[in-house]
Amino acid sequence: MQLTVLGATGPTGQQVVQQALAAGHRITALVRDPARLPQRDDDRVTVVVGDATSRTDVEKALHGSDALISALGPGKDFKSTLATQSTGPVLEAAATAGVQRLVWLSALGAGTSGQRQSRIQASASKLLMSKLMADKGTADDTIARSDLAWTIALPVMLGNGSATGTYKALPLDSGTTRNGGKLSRADLADALLAAATTNKWTRQRIILTH
Repeated sequence: MQLTVLGATGPTGQQVVQQALAAGHRITALVRDPARLPQRDDDRVTVVVGDATSRTDVEKALHGSDALISALGPGKDFKSTLATQSTGPVLEAAATAGVQRLVWLSALGAGTSGQRQSRIQASASKLLMSKLMADKGTADDTIARSDLAWTIALPVMLGNGSATGTYKALPLDSGTTRNGGKLSRADLADALLAAATTNKWTRQRIILTH
């Protein structure tokens, strides 16, 4: 498959790119700085220089793609509004480019999903990242109202480490159990790819945890 990846130079995006190439897929990466993309000279990777908040740039990156994976993250900016800034351009570009499959990385704690966080992580999110989580929640709701075949990924706290394949994918509306702990970015990338390359979890918000 031809997959467009937003946030390809970030820690999660890099896991997505590496695993996608290993699985035989081709990648189009929308990046602001190509020098930060280790795979920029790989024949299987098409690099489009631009910004995820630009509809024109996203549309260009979606040309010929079968699915879009957004692995955009705020970095260390706990007041980032990148999620809402990119949502509109992504949805408009996907509609214009005729790409139906969208896998959108959010976080457990975004919007009302905080009710499914462990109490410790929910308290930390409220104390340190309330603006960020509110912004992500607004973006998630916008995605969910779209006509695309979307999946919204809601991972618990992330860490580095190898892929285990033992993570759980739980529909957000499947119960009231709180979830905590840590998920490796490698396992998160595996889940994002599984969603993008199949019909798994279509039009669902999925909690990813161990």
